[in-house]
Amino acid sequence: MDPRRETGERGEDLAANYLTRRGWEVLERNWRTAAGELDLVCRDPEGVVVVCEVKARRGRGWGSPLEAITHDKAVRLRRLAAAWARSQAVPVPSLRVDALGVLWHPDGTASVQHVRGIEP
Repeated sequence: MDPRRETGERGEDLAANYLTRRGWEVLERNWRTAAGELDLVCRDPEGVVVVCEVKARRGRGWGSPLEAITHDKAVRLRRLAAAWARSQAVPVPSLRVDALGVLWHPDGTASVQHVRGIEP
């Protein structure tokens, strides 16, 4: 498997586990349309539906994982979140976009940074 893909998949797994341990429910993983993909769609403990963009890195050589979320990426995530909400059989009363940065350390451990409510 491509090392970048493996890092991304492991990062998404870790992020999903991080959220579920905090009482979140994962509704969708890797939801795709022709316009793009949502990594995770979850419901937080307060009942808010949250689209979660996960960025994982094996080091800081390219900056922190969350630095990879540009303005254009945030705009695209908002559009995809709205498309996901329209695709549901029931109305989605509230929707938020969060970002999770996963940084893998040389010893095999990882740290997670969770930013709530990213805006374009």
